[in-house]
Amino acid sequence: MDPPGKQCSSAVKMCGSATVAQRRHIGLQQLEAIAATTHGFLGPNKRPKFIQDEDAGDAMLVSSCSRLLECIELDGSVGQLLLETVQAQQKLFHSGTGALVFLAGVWSRVALECLNRGITVLDIKTAMRKGLEVCLEVCKQSAVSVEEVSCQKLKDCKPTSALKSEIQDTKMQHMDVKHSQNLRLTLKHSRHFNFHDAQTENTQTALDDVTHIAQAVSHGCDSSMRLVLKACKLQSKNTENAQNRSLDIQKLVTCLIPGLSEEKSSVLRGFVTLLSVEQASVVRCLQGQALNITLVNGDLCEKYRHMGFNRPGNVVHITDHANMSDVSLEERWIEDALRKLHEFSIDVVLVSGTAGVKLKDRVLGANVLVIEDVKSSILKEFSTCTGAVPVSYVTQIDENCVGQGVTVSQLRDFSGKNDLVAVSIVTASTSLVTAVISSSVSAKLQSLEDLFWSCAHRLHQALTDGKLLHGAGTTELLCIQQLHQSKQTEMENPQEGVVLELMAEAWMDYVSTLMMNSGSVGSKAEAWTAIAHQMRLYKDEDAISRDADGAGVYDNVTVKSEAWRRALDLVFLVLQSDTEIITGVSEGENVYRELMYL
Repeated sequence: MDPPGKQCSSAVKMCGSATVAQRRHIGLQQLEAIAATTHGFLGPNKRPKFIQDEDAGDAMLVSSCSRLLECIELDGSVGQLLLETVQAQQKLFHSGTGALVFLAGVWSRVALECLNRGITVLDIKTAMRKGLEVCLEVCKQSAVSVEEVSCQKLKDCKPTSALKSEIQDTKMQHMDVKHSQNLRLTLKHSRHFNFHDAQTENTQTALDDVTHIAQAVSHGCDSSMRLVLKACKLQSKNTENAQNRSLDIQKLVTCLIPGLSEEKSSVLRGFVTLLSVEQASVVRCLQGQALNITLVNGDLCEKYRHMGFNRPGNVVHITDHANMSDVSLEERWIEDALRKLHEFSIDVVLVSGTAGVKLKDRVLGANVLVIEDVKSSILKEFSTCTGAVPVSYVTQIDENCVGQGVTVSQLRDFSGKNDLVAVSIVTASTSLVTAVISSSVSAKLQSLEDLFWSCAHRLHQALTDGKLLHGAGTTELLCIQQLHQSKQTEMENPQEGVVLELMAEAWMDYVSTLMMNSGSVGSKAEAWTAIAHQMRLYKDEDAISRDADGAGVYDNVTVKSEAWRRALDLVFLVLQSDTEIITGVSEGENVYRELMYL
């Protein structure tokens, strides 16, 4: 921190009726510095980082911005704001965090440079908003439909080795469908066969389209996308899901199994989870039977109370001295719970929370399988398929809450470390599928799971949006070109052109980093030279060729747009916070109208 004398001599610029001290926007500098640590995560060839916990001695391999920010200590408010912004993006889309953090850093640098040049905070925000709108308009105009992408992939794109087998399997299934249709030509007068053939043809066409779209948005994660395609095919056995050409994220779960090679990773129908050896012995007793199931939404223990429960005040419990029994409240609750489970012949209990230790020990002897920490989406699927009604307390169970038609089995091919056994729970009509992800390196499992979810959400978002953007920096090159053109138009404020020029340079930094990380260039300087050369080639044209991305890489429209918006909002929030800290405000003057508030 500067001494008092130096603070007074700092250069000061006017911002409306407020004063802004130059080079004192510490928040923007911190944001730029934190973002610089994540540049290795941009692009397909990510450079993983090992994060070591010195206290616990554990280590984790991270290859995404969200995991890195979660692991490192972020003491300042700027770091926390960045973490919350990234987590919001990750929770919704499971991708786009690399671009978000990178842009937050370079746009912070743009804001700092504008302040150094004497541009007011209000003019900075106005011009950067305009620049973002220009870029979003580029996305809107350059987006291509997924049908076009699928046709283009079918024509000239060569699939990678990992996805090639998946595409070949799809083609073989398509040939089998054609062969079976030819065998039924003599029966085509039947309206039932004609309906079935059309339905099968529609299903196969939808799967073909999804395969090509998945290849377009795989971003180099071919093994993970192969698992996603297998999950999509399993879900497509539901006729309605297949004809809608969609991937239901809510009916997709993962199970991590350490100790096995990555080649063992697979996708299985139903709910797969790891259980202890004692629980696996119950599974062996129950497998091969049609079982009853109950669903508990909450913790399965005596002290659990549902959310919103208010204990009555001013109530004093007076012990009944006439009852000298040593049985505790928990013991009586366990007896009541076991009586309920036995009364309705319940074999499987899925719990969204945790179960009491004593209860878990007791139900093992009764051959009742209790599984904890089950996601609410899984409970919902089992409720739909079995007719079970979720309850908050085990004492609420009656004949109307019990589901039927569940089968359990032990998966002997997936035996994890620490005596954990993989178990599958399936119903006849379920669309729920589980991606079993394995690795011999335990520290890598989390990254593999993140890659799978990223691929699944990219494919899901592509099918939801119905359109995609050219990737590999092509869309960003269009933004650079459009910002340069906007700078040349007449502007009310001459400072606006300066800001747009700096935003274009920020995009060039983004594209050059992307090129360097992908291995197409050896240095940033070489990348900048290549970008400048390409911009000169298209200087006299209206737009850069839409086929500039020869690699056939595509990005999600919504994910990219939201990442850009969040990045700029974060920069504005930090800029405002810095300004409020170092700005003198005269009483009675309306100077807050130009600031943004939470």
